[in-house]
Amino acid sequence: MKIAPPPTALLLAAALAAAGCLPASAAEKPEIRGDVLYRYTDENGVQVLNDAVPPRYVADGYEILSLSGRVLKVVPPQLTGEQLEAQKRRRAQEEADRKLLKRYNSVADIESARSRKLATVQQDMAIMRSNIATLGNQIEQEETKAARTQRNGGEVAPELLQRIEDLRQEVEVVRERLERREAEADRLDREFDRAAARFAEITR
Repeated sequence: MKIAPPPTALLLAAALAAAGCLPASAAEKPEIRGDVLYRYTDENGVQVLNDAVPPRYVADGYEILSLSGRVLKVVPPQLTGEQLEAQKRRRAQEEADRKLLKRYNSVADIESARSRKLATVQQDMAIMRSNIATLGNQIEQEETKAARTQRNGGEVAPELLQRIEDLRQEVEVVRERLERREAEADRLDREFDRAAARFAEITR
C-alpha cells in the first residue's frame, strides 16, 4: 500500500492556519484538543494525511494523529446493517457462553441438571395421565348408568347428562395441560443437548 508523503508538521500547520482551514466536522472529530491531522485511505488505496476527512471516506474509518505523528485515536469503519446484525449475534453468543460457563463446571453437571428438570416434568405428566384415566373411568360409569336407564325405558336425568359433559370437559383440560408439559419436556431436552454441545465446544 502506498502512503502519500505528508508535509512537515510545521509547514502543514502554518499552511492550514494561513488558509483558515478547519478540522473535521463535529460529527467526524472526537473530543481531542489541539491541532491534529487525519489519516485515511483514498479510493486508490493510498494513505493520505489531511486536516479533515472528506465525507466519502468517513465510513471507511480513519486515524487521528498529533502533529508529531503520534496516533491519538483510531476511528473504525462503520458497519453495514448485515455486519451490525452479525456483531449483535456474536455478542449475544458471547454473553450466553459466559452464563453457561458460570452455571456449569462440566458436561456432567449439565446432564445432572437435565435429569432433575426432566424428572419434575415427568412426575407431573404421570399425575396428569393418572387423572385422565380416573376421569375416564368415571365417565364410563356415568354412561353405563345412562344406558341402563334408557334400556329400562326411562328418561336419563339432565343432572346425569350434565355430569358426563362436565367430566368430558375436565378430561380435555387435563389433556391440554399434559400436551403442554410434553412439549416442555421436549424443549428442555433440546436445550440441554445444545448446552452440553456448546460447553464441550468452548472448553475443548
